Amino acid sequence: MTIARAPHNGFRTTMDKPPYKLSSVLLGHSADVRAVATFLDGTIVSVSRDKTARVWKPTGRSNEYEQIAMLTGHSNFVNSVCVINPSERDPKGYIITGSNDNTICVYIANETVPAHTLTAHQNNVCNLKTGKKEGTFLSSSWDLTAKLWDVKDLSKPQVNLVGHTAAVWCVADLSSGSIISGSADKLIIVWSRDGSVQHKLTGHTDCVRDIVDIKEDEFLSCANDATIRHWNAKLGTCLGTYCGHENYIYSIAAIPNGTYVYSSGEDRTIRIWYNAELKQTIVLPTQSIWCIDLFSNGDIVAGSSDGAIRIFSSDPERYANRETLETFEKEVANTTLNAQQIIGDINIKDLPDSRVLLQPGQRDGQTKIVNEGDGVRAYSWSQSEQRWIKIGDVMGASGGTAATSGKQLYNGIEYDYVFSVDIQDGVPPLKLPYNKGQDPWHVAQKFLHDNNLSQLFLDQVANFIVKNSEPSPILNTGSQYVDPFTGGSRYVPGSGTSSNASSCAPDISAQSAFNSSNTSASPSYIPHSKYLKLEQANLSAILEKLYELNNKQENILKIPEEKLNAIEKFMNNQVSEEITASAISALKSSLDWPNHVVFPALDIARLAVLHKEVNDQLCTEELLLIIRRHIKSDAALSNQMLTFRLIANMFQHEKGEKFCLDHKDEILTSLLDLQSLGNKNNQVAISTYILNLIVALNKYNDAPGRTRALNILFTILPRLNEPEAMFRALVGLGTLLAATPDPSNRNELISAVRQSETALNVLRTLSESTTDLSTSNKVVNCSKQIIDLII
Repeated sequence: MTIARAPHNGFRTTMDKPPYKLSSVLLGHSADVRAVATFLDGTIVSVSRDKTARVWKPTGRSNEYEQIAMLTGHSNFVNSVCVINPSERDPKGYIITGSNDNTICVYIANETVPAHTLTAHQNNVCNLKTGKKEGTFLSSSWDLTAKLWDVKDLSKPQVNLVGHTAAVWCVADLSSGSIISGSADKLIIVWSRDGSVQHKLTGHTDCVRDIVDIKEDEFLSCANDATIRHWNAKLGTCLGTYCGHENYIYSIAAIPNGTYVYSSGEDRTIRIWYNAELKQTIVLPTQSIWCIDLFSNGDIVAGSSDGAIRIFSSDPERYANRETLETFEKEVANTTLNAQQIIGDINIKDLPDSRVLLQPGQRDGQTKIVNEGDGVRAYSWSQSEQRWIKIGDVMGASGGTAATSGKQLYNGIEYDYVFSVDIQDGVPPLKLPYNKGQDPWHVAQKFLHDNNLSQLFLDQVANFIVKNSEPSPILNTGSQYVDPFTGGSRYVPGSGTSSNASSCAPDISAQSAFNSSNTSASPSYIPHSKYLKLEQANLSAILEKLYELNNKQENILKIPEEKLNAIEKFMNNQVSEEITASAISALKSSLDWPNHVVFPALDIARLAVLHKEVNDQLCTEELLLIIRRHIKSDAALSNQMLTFRLIANMFQHEKGEKFCLDHKDEILTSLLDLQSLGNKNNQVAISTYILNLIVALNKYNDAPGRTRALNILFTILPRLNEPEAMFRALVGLGTLLAATPDPSNRNELISAVRQSETALNVLRTLSESTTDLSTSNKVVNCSKQIIDLII
């Protein structure tokens, strides 16, 4: 790997005017700073993978900044930001942020809670840009679209731009009225204001990552191909190419006429261009410089993968003091030296020396990489010649490895990991993308469905992800314990995974929806305040079974095919008022089928009630009659399981929430009457219902209901033998004890647990377990936390 050393403070310069040097460093973010934006008064807004957006203001003392606000509203990585400066039309101005939770938050400046939350995008909102028309901004997303917005009317986008075939990484507005978008499909599209395509520009050979306008009809783009291109939007032609970066270019900025251009990327540098020539390179002591923006005075602000925000100035009066500059220079030198020891994901010092070539190869074409002191070289074993043949020198690129930035692209989208999974000998490995913080079981399930693999691989793939990544403990409120249907399209309600497969459930531990303490030895699971969803399913198999069983019904019970088609369209998000009404009608009819064939209808119902319009119309006294049929002690276990999943999911919307609270006594009584709690799927469904009920009881401060739920837990807990079900029940118990808003009722509940010999025995036994299973560890930790609450 060749890294040029900078002569002063990490810089190389041939500019006549003073070079850019470090001015100040802002620390506060705990993960990558993915985007920055500046107001005219010097205020900075930064957003990060730590799920926060922060506002920084100059203190007026030298080059110092202070954090004045942290904005709330997003539930996942915050990846994009733009600002609208105060004006006569918008006196306070706006901050707009975009996230991996698929939403855009619009804040009135100086406020920390969003005035509006926009949900028009269906995937990560990866780029936001201020528009040329006052009060407008643009957004682009991995959902293949870009949109134009006006802050005075956020009920819907002003324009929807649909035409790319991969993630739309960037978007920008031109003074001429054209809109420009760049995508992972390597295309740049020039759009008119009505959403029609004017030009499709080709030239970049990899993902287009950012765009900046420089003149009325001219703009610059940068890409993962390490080039910057200059375009004329009106003519649709490329006017030139800037070459100088050694790896991905993530961000680009420019002064209005394009004389000075600034770019940053994966080669640890910010580069300054003057009249299309590279004039200065600023090397930073970090891997990825994700974003840059300009102040009105020409200073640069940059956000990077080490969580730092750095400001650089070409005005000597704004340079940092000598001590700070010297420290920065040492950091740059150390980072450069360390980087030179890495090739790809390989640490050079870990490579074998040439003595390894004294041993014959095991097969023709086997490759070895060897550290020969003066260089790293690759050799291939020739079976016919019985010797190692040198095939070349191994050269490293400056950045972009899993060992450094950890960012990899798959289908134009960025991931922390892209695994190669060998499924079958002689078949190329399949790619398995994964981001830290995702539920490994959810990712594994999608991988199986996308590649038409058997459900029997679920635990194997999920455990592979867990073993080969560093997942943060999460409680994914959209996660279900395990898809109960096995055998590809074969639909078997209530069946689990292979008996040989691991029984470990997805880790629903603390950090996301549970209140966790990052400083404690183990995560805190209680109290819990969000309803869990049971939504994982092989929808195509369920619908196939629904059609199959409908064809076997007597005429009086048979549902017209067009109504079944409405269910299928609704479940696949092809929604209109007519389709919704027809789907709900058909679903109600199918729930009246005989007990031995009703299971796919129950399964569709538990998914459908996650939609508010269905929840509002289905959660009625009529549904109570159906629920009663299937939670009786003599009902089929598979129907019991699916019905408790249905009830658990009903909490997601107000109508279903009220239904479950109104009928809690009857449903809880039915639990006491069950002779068996069934297999692991049944147990998880039951414990999820109890946990969701407890969340609702606390939400509405229902003291009698909490006492009843506690008594049910005393009965249910000793009968559970599935770790995930035990864990969810324990979280419910801990939530009762830790989050009850009425202090007197809370003391009564704690006293009741102390006096229950059964509960104490269960807690003591579980807290002393020595198993190494990850799910059981959660059970142990949660039990200990409950014991701490009652002692």
